[in-house]
Amino acid sequence: MRLAGADNETENTNSKNRIAKYLRMKHISVVIYNNVLFTAVSNTVALLMSANEAALKRAMPMPFEIELIGAGTKAVQSVLPIQFNCTRTLTEVSGTDVIIIPPMNIGTDLVVSFLDDNVELVEWIKDKYVDKSEVISLCTGAYFLAESGLLDGLPATSHWGVMEDLVNRYPKIVFKPDHVVTHSKAIITGGGGFSSLNAMLYFIEKNCSKEIAVELSKFYALDYGRTSQNIFSVFSGQRLHDDQDIHKAQSYIEEQIKGEISVEQIADHVNMSKRNFIRRFKNATRLNPIEYIQRTKIEVAKKALELGNANIADVTYSIGYNDLKTFRSLFKKITGLTPLDYRNKYKSQFESSTLHSQ
Repeated sequence: MRLAGADNETENTNSKNRIAKYLRMKHISVVIYNNVLFTAVSNTVALLMSANEAALKRAMPMPFEIELIGAGTKAVQSVLPIQFNCTRTLTEVSGTDVIIIPPMNIGTDLVVSFLDDNVELVEWIKDKYVDKSEVISLCTGAYFLAESGLLDGLPATSHWGVMEDLVNRYPKIVFKPDHVVTHSKAIITGGGGFSSLNAMLYFIEKNCSKEIAVELSKFYALDYGRTSQNIFSVFSGQRLHDDQDIHKAQSYIEEQIKGEISVEQIADHVNMSKRNFIRRFKNATRLNPIEYIQRTKIEVAKKALELGNANIADVTYSIGYNDLKTFRSLFKKITGLTPLDYRNKYKSQFESSTLHSQ
């Protein structure tokens, strides 16, 4: 038999237990370096500060102590007329619970020299990880983690636009191009652009509560729980290799994309046996020829659907598919949306931007 008020007592106990889980404040070091993407820094800090406010509103202890840490100097100038004034530099940080590495604002052609200039930061990340710090990379911040070797053998994600470059540079890492968030050991990696903020929501949920993470996702209009960034990716052809025969094959596929293309046909075009062609093609592009053809065809279809005035059946036939069901299935597998949903999503944006430009 339950005593009067037992339900309330149980509820209070559960509430206290949930709060006790988050009693210890975590010190978070947001690393600021030359050519950091300043918008990512401000958005990350805003989310963490909002998590603090949400926790206090619920009578929970404040979960995060947030500090900007300069790589080299305390005053770090962004490419825009904005300067970050950090409280400490790397050498002044004796210990921290969490390291956040925001994205870089440079192209892949400058990555090698950029990482050479930031050897001290890469070593600092390694040292702090050994000292039991968690590490979170956002978008292209994954380059620092990849360079450190901490991701070797682990899953990781980053911006879809640099994925080919990352895969080529760091073959020991198990890259997940479609993932928005990966978490292995004490390392979290976030996907491209603003989708990387889902990694911060994941971190906040893990350290505060799901209720707070959901509340912040609504306040900041973030797509809570998004697991794939395939819808945002643009297939650009995996051209970062030196096999000229395979470059010739890729160009041939692009030229013939509106018709039916067979592997045998492409192999004949570049004077190779089918078996040798498949092997070399996969070594160069990391896709087998059939996958490459499919990705190229779907990219053409996406561009047609983005215009908003294309009939899905017409698009299907225009890229060499005769079976609507097969096309829909393949389209959804690659993009995460059906052709109709994709067209409706981007049609409204196209029409809206056209309207505003008139």
